[in-house]
Amino acid sequence: MIETGRLRRWLHQVLVAANRRPPLDWLAGLERDQWQSLAAYRGLVHQAFNSQPLAPQVSADYWQDGAFTNAKLQKAFFNPAQRERENSSHHYGHDVQLKRHAGLPLIGPQLPWVLEHGLKVSRNASFESPKPWMRGYICMGPLRARWLRERYGLPAVPIGPWISYARPVLEASTMARLRSQLGPTLLVVLAHSWDKVERRMDLGACVEAVAHLARGGGYRRVIWLRHWKDPELEGLPADWIVACNGHRSNPWFLDSLRTLIELSDGLASNAFGTHLGYGVALGRRLHWIPVAVEQDLTYLAPGKLTEEKEEWQERQRLSTELADRLDGDDATAAVRELLDPYWGFGAIKDPVVLAQVLRGRGRRLADAG
Repeated sequence: MIETGRLRRWLHQVLVAANRRPPLDWLAGLERDQWQSLAAYRGLVHQAFNSQPLAPQVSADYWQDGAFTNAKLQKAFFNPAQRERENSSHHYGHDVQLKRHAGLPLIGPQLPWVLEHGLKVSRNASFESPKPWMRGYICMGPLRARWLRERYGLPAVPIGPWISYARPVLEASTMARLRSQLGPTLLVVLAHSWDKVERRMDLGACVEAVAHLARGGGYRRVIWLRHWKDPELEGLPADWIVACNGHRSNPWFLDSLRTLIELSDGLASNAFGTHLGYGVALGRRLHWIPVAVEQDLTYLAPGKLTEEKEEWQERQRLSTELADRLDGDDATAAVRELLDPYWGFGAIKDPVVLAQVLRGRGRRLADAG
């Protein structure tokens, strides 16, 4: 027997994909729930970022079937959103931000694309395999797009850093006032565990390294961005601001992240992850935290384990090169050159072009990337 909720969502997806309005109240109710979900998450984000004094910690609960639920009761990659066919396309609100930029309905006909929700720096690393309904893939950088086309024989469109399509959750006047109050600010984003991959590091050493960076870089405040699964860290200096962007199903997740980056002047990390390119895209100064990260792949299946080992090795290589370039005379240009193949800083699409791509039109553009 198919569980009733799953059957409803499947029927709703079929009707929406055919661009037909669901004729039954119990199907139309699913669409209303999706709109309610966007509004509910927006309320959480609004409350967090409008706190006085600033304490932008969005709840890590997720929204499902008209209510918030504790995310710790679900597996790490769980995402209850039903706006798109591929579940991962909802991670961090990628689908919402792209449709908003392109002027398309946030809830409506589903996209014929898989939206690659993160960063991969090795050729054989994968997110989602091809599905029969797919037009192809949308990703950040030209190198990833080329690998996808070569591997799967499908169109892959690079559109630049995801953060470029996000918008601050606070008004410009509020952002300016906060920046003035905070003064020079350093945003910290550390390596974190995900799914069945556990990452560990000496957090005390990280705190010491960040304090040293802040003093040497002339930063007056530090924003410590906590992953939703990370435990609360004790022992942080009292004047540091702890932030959290909530569960990955938060459709305004990247809007929250853009807000934090724009409130900051620099970004420090010990992980070669998406946030590095986001910081460069928004003109922030990068700093490398010289604290090693250990990765435990014990619980991965053999095939995935090999893939992630290769990905980790490449990220370690790139981390070393990035740290070296940050110490160079022309660090800004050198870092941008290193990151560009993966983030595609020049690949950002204007609203008209993006709308054509998202609708599955503009074949020549999509095929060429």
